[in-house]
Amino acid sequence: MVVRAQRGDRVMDAGVAADGSGLAFLQSRGRTVRVVGFGARGRVGRPVAVPSRGGDADFAAAAVAGSGAAVVVWFRHRGDGRWRLEASVREAGAAGFGRGEPLSGFIRRACCTSVTAAIGERGDGVVTWSSTARSSVWAALRRPGRGFRSAQRLTAAASDAPRAAVGAGGAAAVIYSTQHVPLRASDGLQLHRAASGGSLGPAEHVNPGGGVTIGDVAVAPDGDLTVAWLDRVHGARVHVSDAPATGPLAASAELGTDVSPRALAIATDDAGRTVVAWSQRTPSNGSYREQAQAATRQATTAPFGPPTALGHPWRAAEPQLARLVPGGGALVLWKGSRYDGPTARRTALAVTRLP
Repeated sequence: MVVRAQRGDRVMDAGVAADGSGLAFLQSRGRTVRVVGFGARGRVGRPVAVPSRGGDADFAAAAVAGSGAAVVVWFRHRGDGRWRLEASVREAGAAGFGRGEPLSGFIRRACCTSVTAAIGERGDGVVTWSSTARSSVWAALRRPGRGFRSAQRLTAAASDAPRAAVGAGGAAAVIYSTQHVPLRASDGLQLHRAASGGSLGPAEHVNPGGGVTIGDVAVAPDGDLTVAWLDRVHGARVHVSDAPATGPLAASAELGTDVSPRALAIATDDAGRTVVAWSQRTPSNGSYREQAQAATRQATTAPFGPPTALGHPWRAAEPQLARLVPGGGALVLWKGSRYDGPTARRTALAVTRLP
């Protein structure tokens, strides 16, 4: 047990640094977001409220880097019913979070807004968000020791929630999908890239005509990036595309067979080592079963090795997180679910180490 929520609190997220210390983010019933630090040996600090600029706060997103740099984002509510996104950052090596700063303007909108945050080892950060009421995608970036810059609107018509990644060297990426009825050649997964300290560039089309696309992106310390994606148009396989820091995106591999339309997980490093995890259907006495799978490669120019099953087949299986291990190998966190009757569901979490 690392953190036990008090009455009226819920643990919303947590992150662990490379030294084993970490942060847990709590949401209180009184609409306050609090942060609890814990040490590598289990010592837990006192909860500290995020430095909101007044009003109620609801947790939106958080991220913690291996260096200990962290970002937390919340919805700040005013008494007149308007809200905006605010964020606070803990720099690498700092003891606490800095003052809260606004990411968006105040709006009055009854809807669901999806927010993701990412932070690199140096403290480079990106927060991206989109609403179900208005499908624009917005992103705000920061450099180490600086505040967040003004938000960029990346598109006015996204078809799913954006996702963000930041490399250890400060390069950032944001992905999301677009789709029309009928499908257009311009539909599919869109990628925006930013060099360290720069702004996000124009959209790069990953899979033309693909429509809503399941995908994940990883950015290496040198700015090279890898995208894993799956759609309903280009076959039930995981597609991998790579791009050097200043070069174009190009298809590099196809993985798996009869892949299930579930989340993907990916990680990469400066040497080009990459791990990709997915779920695929597997025959099991005529009943529907899924099995989590993963494959690795040792360099960008090397082929992926054969897929490795991460565990036994389940009624539903889905990777959650992939990480490369320093010195070799990888870890994949995945979940498996069984259904007992029409409503009962049992879900297990597991971690598998790959050689």
